[in-house]
Order: sequence, then structure tokens, then C-alpha cells
Amino acid sequence: MKGERILLSQGFNVLDHLDYLRLRLIRAILAFLLASVAGFWLAPWVVQSVLLRHVGLDGLVFLSPAEALLARLKLAFSIGFVLALPLILYQLWALFVPAMDQKQRRWTLLLIPGVYALFLLGIAFAVGAVLPTALRFLLGFGGEHLEHEISIANYISFVINFALPFGIIFELPVVVVGLTRLGILRPAALERNRKYTIFVIFVLAAILTPPDAVSQIMLAVPIILLFELSLLLARWTKPREERQETEV
Repeated sequence: MKGERILLSQGFNVLDHLDYLRLRLIRAILAFLLASVAGFWLAPWVVQSVLLRHVGLDGLVFLSPAEALLARLKLAFSIGFVLALPLILYQLWALFVPAMDQKQRRWTLLLIPGVYALFLLGIAFAVGAVLPTALRFLLGFGGEHLEHEISIANYISFVINFALPFGIIFELPVVVVGLTRLGILRPAALERNRKYTIFVIFVLAAILTPPDAVSQIMLAVPIILLFELSLLLARWTKPREERQETEV
């Protein structure tokens, strides 16, 4: 495109090329809005099949006339973000293309599928594996004499706030690879601090999950595995100069 050719010839400067920035932003917003329309259509199925039946809840209530609609819109936008994320990441990547050489463009573009796959894996793990255990633990505090009536808006917000950190945490391998390729992070430093990293992971798992050992372990173990995977990828993707120094 014309804006892209200008940037490639003159160098990347967002302030001097607002039209190009606006174009990428508009494309990302359109992708998000179109995906949110699909999310609005999918929302009832997600609530019934994933957020209720899968976790063992019988039903939800709404406490105001507009609550059900607003909750569906919030879930639709969340689904839309997940569906449109690859296109949004591509538009973000395209902003920095003019500042990268051919090799950098190639390996950074290849990161996008990895980022998306790990994000989906984190969300799926949170909702599919950890959420049912967390809900059983939290609802258990009601005892035999209290019945739960959960409003749809509160439940949707709870699930989104619960699942999003998992999606972000599962990006650890991509972050490590990126920092290693840029020369900011050295695999040897990660290996030296492995025991401190594992301790931090368990602390983080205790903060993000209900205060029971099962939920904490279910979050901590996958993160530790992701950390070990990050170490392997870091050794493989570290700059050639660093590999030569290591060999010497």
C-alpha cells in the first residue's frame, strides 16, 4: 500500500505517518467489531455449554432489566477479542515492519501464531480445568443452609477476570524468545535463577487462584513446564554471537 511504501522508503515514525497508524487502527477495530458480532451470536451457547454445564452450575439470575443484555454484550466483546486477536496482532506487527530488516520481519511474524496459540491454551486451561475446581471450592463456603444465586453479570465478570491472567501467563515462552532474540535476556541467567523463578511461580499461583492447594498446583505446574520450555527455546534462539561465546 501507499502508506507502507512511504514508510519503507523514509523510515518508521508514527508521528509523521498518522494516516498509516490510523489505517492499522481502523482495521484492528473493524476486525474486533465483526468478531464481536459473531461473539454476540455465540454467547448463549458459551454460557450454557461452557460456563454452566461444564462447571456444574444449574443456572444464573439477572437482577435488573438490562443486566442480561449487558452481560451478553460483555461476553460478546470478550469472545470478539479472542477471535480477532490474530488480526489485531498482525496490525500491531505491521506498524513496526518498516523499522525491521528482512530477517527480523520473518521471525517476528512467526511469533504471532505462537502468541495466539498460547493465549488460547491458557484460556482453555483456565476455563476447562481450573474454573470448575475453583468454583466448587468457593461455593463450598455456603454450607448446607445457603443456596447460591449468581447473577449473570457478576459471573461473566468473574470468569473473564479469572481466565485472562492465564492467557497472559501462558505467553511466557514467547516473551522469553523475544527478549533472547533482542539480546536483553540470556539463557544462562535464567538457569542460574531457576529456583527463585519456581518460588515466584508458586507465589503467583497462590495469588491468582482460590486458597486451596489443588488450584494452586494446577496453575503452578503448567507455568513451570512453560518456563522449562522457555529455557529450551531461549538456548535455541539466542543470538549467534552468544552461542559462539558459549562454545568457546
